[in-house]
Amino acid sequence: NNRSLRVKLANSILVCSILLSRSIVPANCYQYMQLSRLVSSRQRRRYTSTYFAGTKNTFVSSSRSSEVLPSAGIRPLNQCQFKFQPHTYSSFRLFATTAETSDTYTPPDPDKLSSLMPDHDANGRPYTLYEKCVRRLYLTNLFHPVKLGLKNMEELHSALGNPMDDPRLLVVHVAGSNGKGSTSLKIAKSLELAGFKVGLFVSPHVASFRERMQVNGDLISEKEVEEYLPLIYDICEEKKIPATFFEVTTALAFRFFAKRNVDAVVLETGLGGRLDATNVVRKPDLSVITSIALEHTRILGDTIDLIAKEKAGIIKEGCPVLVGPHCPHDTMKECADEKGASVYYTCSDVLQGADVEGILSKDGEYVDYDIENSIIARSALKILEMNNIEKEKFPIAEEMISKGVGQRPSCRFEEIIVPGPSAGKSVKVILDVAHNPDAMAYLVKKLQSTYPNMQEKTRIVVGFSADKDLKLCGSALLGYVTDASRLHLVEAAHPRAAKLEDMLEAEPALRESNFDVEDRSITAQVETALRLAEEKDELLIVCGSVFLMAEAREAIGIDEPRDSKYIAEVAGANLRHGQEFFADQDPEKK
Repeated sequence: NNRSLRVKLANSILVCSILLSRSIVPANCYQYMQLSRLVSSRQRRRYTSTYFAGTKNTFVSSSRSSEVLPSAGIRPLNQCQFKFQPHTYSSFRLFATTAETSDTYTPPDPDKLSSLMPDHDANGRPYTLYEKCVRRLYLTNLFHPVKLGLKNMEELHSALGNPMDDPRLLVVHVAGSNGKGSTSLKIAKSLELAGFKVGLFVSPHVASFRERMQVNGDLISEKEVEEYLPLIYDICEEKKIPATFFEVTTALAFRFFAKRNVDAVVLETGLGGRLDATNVVRKPDLSVITSIALEHTRILGDTIDLIAKEKAGIIKEGCPVLVGPHCPHDTMKECADEKGASVYYTCSDVLQGADVEGILSKDGEYVDYDIENSIIARSALKILEMNNIEKEKFPIAEEMISKGVGQRPSCRFEEIIVPGPSAGKSVKVILDVAHNPDAMAYLVKKLQSTYPNMQEKTRIVVGFSADKDLKLCGSALLGYVTDASRLHLVEAAHPRAAKLEDMLEAEPALRESNFDVEDRSITAQVETALRLAEEKDELLIVCGSVFLMAEAREAIGIDEPRDSKYIAEVAGANLRHGQEFFADQDPEKK
């Protein structure tokens, strides 16, 4: 009688059918689970061509410990029935397959790798070298257990010539539970306006892998990815470094910044701080910790103090640190003293005369997180000025700072005007990656504050991650729109995305909203919502998981670099991406 169990059973039967139709037999339950996660609901309906094949495949990495799960091959029923035969890539080596094995480095199985790397699409179009490079990068963690710690990154950084340790380089290192991406962008844009050539490293991306690293807003080019990634793979082969996705990506950013001859770099941590791949930087000009909140508790710790200590891992001896208003300052000061930070700054210390706390709160509630991020960024820039006043380009004009800290990253209450489907009227669209109950509640408050008279004239497209509290998320939006018919539910083509059935079961009132179990695509609901918003003169909100934003942005007509399906299908395949999800866990902790 349990609908959720019935749906899961039906999905399992369908996955088994698809695997058998592709002549693939999982050797055990663990292999089945890995394969099942690759086949998202959309991919199941389309009989995805992304699947595992070959022999002696080793699936590794446990998020609970550094344990490597047992090897288990995927046995083909008939070798000649494989859709994709092994290919060779003379233009560059996707990864080492000839290096001698060691205790920490094992080259990928060539048959397994080739089965995951088709060289053309169903229409015969050859995939570009860039597409192959990035697809290969996303498959990295499939071949290597995630060996937690900084050893891999230290070796990679050294092999690249330690570019982040160049004394001529201005480096700002940013960590925090919330706001670190926005704060990093604001600092980078302000420095750019002051005349610096600024490298910015952030994650995750929205539509294209190239967004993760940029210089003065110019994304790394496909040609540069094609040139630098094979170099990093060669280093890993030669030095037998079992680097993870995030470590290779970080090394790529360092190489990119060095080749572009930047004179300033702003680095955002992937997760945590102490063991994050970016933490190989030895002498940052400033470490910034934006905020501390309960997040990733299984990885970082289950108390605010434990999480604070992990974030404080980016504090360096002899270097200043700026700590945002919503951090446990007693704990942070203790960490700063232990690490020998030169100065411990708060925003109130730096912006003397400004009522920082008054600006950030109203009746005990935050007015706007972006204001907090702007204050932290402004404080960081003032500290850089104080410590580098004799250097060229300092001080930074107030006009430049104000313009720089006024920037927002994509999909953080991003407001755009798009033409309606009939081209008769324009529609205002707000994109926001509010993805959990707290973020949904904040989004509602932000909408009420910014558009106080639009509650009855707002339409929302939303999709969630499966690991979030779907009932609370749904209730927050239902409480705002009041009429469920102005809600549109979508299911992203990603294994971590919440299923429509699970959303409806968690909050039955959502059954009155708009959804389509036959076509769960983001594009379909966004197009419908856009048409209705144009007809009814409504404000359109697209919110929820970052997984849905790339397709949503494409559906409303945003022209921007966007990864092809060849890349996207493995980017969303639940092949864990190193530090972004769990590699900040101490290998000594069990």
